Amino acid sequence: MDRKTPELRPAINEYFKDPSPSSNLFDNISSHATAESKREEPAVCRIFQQIETKKTDIFDIIKPPENNHNNSPAFDVQESTFLNTGNDNVDLMDIFNHEYELSSIPAEDERRRFAWIPSVKTKNTLEKASQMNHTLPKDMLTMPGVENVNFTTKLYENLVSYLGEAEAAPFKSKNIEKVTQDEQGLKLLIEDNNFSEALNLTTRLLGMYGQGPGQMGYPSKHTKSSLQLWFTRFALLVKICAWKIISKEALAWDDLDRPDLYMQWYKDLYGNKYGTLVPFSFRLILAELPQYVISSTNVYNKLFEILVGVKKIISNLDNGLTEDGRNVELTIQDRNTSKLLWYSREAKVIHSIINCAVNQKDFKLAIKLLKDLIETPRLKYTTEHSRSLLSAMGRICLQVGDLKAHGYFLKSSRLKPQLQGTIVENKADYRELIDAALLAIAQNNYKEAYKHFENAYLMDSNKVMALNNMATCLFYEGQLNNAITLLEDAIQRFPDLALNESLLSNICCFYQFQNSASNKQRLLKYHIISKYKNSVTDVIN
Repeated sequence: MDRKTPELRPAINEYFKDPSPSSNLFDNISSHATAESKREEPAVCRIFQQIETKKTDIFDIIKPPENNHNNSPAFDVQESTFLNTGNDNVDLMDIFNHEYELSSIPAEDERRRFAWIPSVKTKNTLEKASQMNHTLPKDMLTMPGVENVNFTTKLYENLVSYLGEAEAAPFKSKNIEKVTQDEQGLKLLIEDNNFSEALNLTTRLLGMYGQGPGQMGYPSKHTKSSLQLWFTRFALLVKICAWKIISKEALAWDDLDRPDLYMQWYKDLYGNKYGTLVPFSFRLILAELPQYVISSTNVYNKLFEILVGVKKIISNLDNGLTEDGRNVELTIQDRNTSKLLWYSREAKVIHSIINCAVNQKDFKLAIKLLKDLIETPRLKYTTEHSRSLLSAMGRICLQVGDLKAHGYFLKSSRLKPQLQGTIVENKADYRELIDAALLAIAQNNYKEAYKHFENAYLMDSNKVMALNNMATCLFYEGQLNNAITLLEDAIQRFPDLALNESLLSNICCFYQFQNSASNKQRLLKYHIISKYKNSVTDVIN
């Protein structure tokens, strides 16, 4: 293949549609969750899960995009592996290989999914709920409200100003007034990648619950639907890295343990049901926030608190109790299914802690936790999951200059399913090629890394990521013009995929190094797209 312009075969549906990093925000109910299990799941949760069609490596480092482009191009190695953050009814993409299916009784599915152990103080209050006439002192109430801001994006307007309406047309998105003012309208805005308008719609919808602008600090009623709306809003805020806003709105939620966040408090609405109204992923989002807030003193506290809670639930199940510690008889299948779900959630929290540790450059903690996952798994991992764990360990070792990285990559390679009797029996697969490329980069061997990324590109997996890395290798080899040609071709062939932060940052960097007058308009165009696409650019009080 010609190194300058490799043959491109556009097949967008084969790749994830959203290459930007996303924290592992979404509540996978693991492989025993069939389509039938969605009958009780709130609609907004399903809506937001559909945004993230990318399969995200759980060890991809979750970092907010930089405000300014890097002065030098960077490698993009966030390839798809074993965690699917959307479409979680696709068995082949699930994290674990589970042997149990959900119960045919919806109440059991709901119990395990919304289970949580309240603190002693909250538990005592909930036990007296019927005698308290639904009145609580203010310090025991959860009283959230959205910030009084209007989210806007100037991508389309800026492109019209500089490039004209014809070239800007593909970036014109739906307006909040053009969709229904309900969850269906929210879904349409999210599918259109118009996160600013989606956030504005969550503001309106939460206002209907008495939790809109200026209503923080005032009592209001919580329901599963309102909590799912908050989950969607927070996930969107994380998506666009609006850390100041999300930090302010998170204050009202505290530790998510107040009595009015449990079903027991609303007997008229939920009867005799037990459990929290808080989606597990919402709990995890809030726990992950401190690592992005400068004023945070301990970024791990909330994550470890969740981990302790999950372990306590697992202990209750092991000791013949329900998840929240009640002495209620469960069938063997129901208990085993609950264990599988909470084992999965335990692993999910550990993954979040590892990601946080890597972000904080606390490699000692990351390696310790990852090693525990590899050596003492709670569940039977799929082969791909095991390989991903080993590759993740190898990558962390590379970051600290540990030569053991090659050994972990080798172990991952040995787990590869063998295709006996075929001509490709010993051919490296996609994961092996990426691992080999990373080793080559660590040794400053960009020519060798280019070959591995090129072979990975030919495997019809994440073509855009491979092309971006191939271009970066060319740049470091001194082939600036070839690098630019490669990325320009990628943008023309895969516009939905290539217009992402990593690739646009790199091509802008290449244009600056080329310093050609003919590149001025292209540099401006891509800079505008990378700066304004899917982000909050104006916040109007």
